[in-house]
Amino acid sequence: MKQRVAFTAGGSRSQNIENALRLIESDIDLMGKSDLFIKVNFVNTEIQVAATHVDGVRTLLQFLRERYTGKITIGESTLGPANRGFEKYGYLDLVNEFNVELVDLNKGNWEILQLYDSELRPMKVHFSRQMLESDYLVAIGPPKTHDSVVVTLSVKNVVMGGVSYTHNDKRKIHQGPQVMNLNLYLMASKRLPELSIIDGFTAMEGDGPEYGDVVEWGIATASCNAVAADSLVAGLMGFDISDIGYLWYLQKKGYGVGNTDQMEILGENSEKYRMKFKPHSTFARQKQWQDYRVNKLLNLQINK
Repeated sequence: MKQRVAFTAGGSRSQNIENALRLIESDIDLMGKSDLFIKVNFVNTEIQVAATHVDGVRTLLQFLRERYTGKITIGESTLGPANRGFEKYGYLDLVNEFNVELVDLNKGNWEILQLYDSELRPMKVHFSRQMLESDYLVAIGPPKTHDSVVVTLSVKNVVMGGVSYTHNDKRKIHQGPQVMNLNLYLMASKRLPELSIIDGFTAMEGDGPEYGDVVEWGIATASCNAVAADSLVAGLMGFDISDIGYLWYLQKKGYGVGNTDQMEILGENSEKYRMKFKPHSTFARQKQWQDYRVNKLLNLQINK
């Protein structure tokens, strides 16, 4: 069965997200769930285009509250206090409006995950236990180019957002494209979102994920398969999945599909919105993520 991805465009930010969610409404199974976690993206607490827009989150909450009355937590980990971002970007009103809790993941409890350093020696990092143990995880954020792994979409939003700043673990992850893509894959294999929303009403190209240029794109996607959603949007941004190591690993290992021929794309004709995003200035180096040692570790063929 093909994996379903909703693609919408032409309306406001809220209209696009609402329409995308309704297109895959039958896929969103909240039966028996009691601990729903929404992972937003505040890589920067001062630059709105680098962060998840509150209007998209409000639309998501309206959709969820029509179907679900249980606990909802919205969380993020940032270099500074996450509350600064919640206040700056207008999230505080959501607490009473939708009965949600805003949390700074840097202040939470931790699960220790084993990853690898640049020499493929075991390395331990602290990962948010609250996010790992939630029984329904939603990722929502903007599409952006990235300074280490080509793009940041829903998968990377979740896995890097769960890593502790407090223990300096986010810095430990950044040890070159080979091991970083491996570690993103390993973390994603522990916890992928059940629902991915990519809010591309505005996007970022160039020197993302913080200081790139704004792209007025006007699109949104939603899917219950994060790998398919990310692969579709990365392709529409002009990037091949073979250049994005963590997505390539995930689709090779069966966590989702990277080829649009294996997707059922609902809504608008996504090809009409294909663009050529300017990559990060380090793109040539980022594409050199393949490493025979990693492929051997994961029992994968060396060729892409």
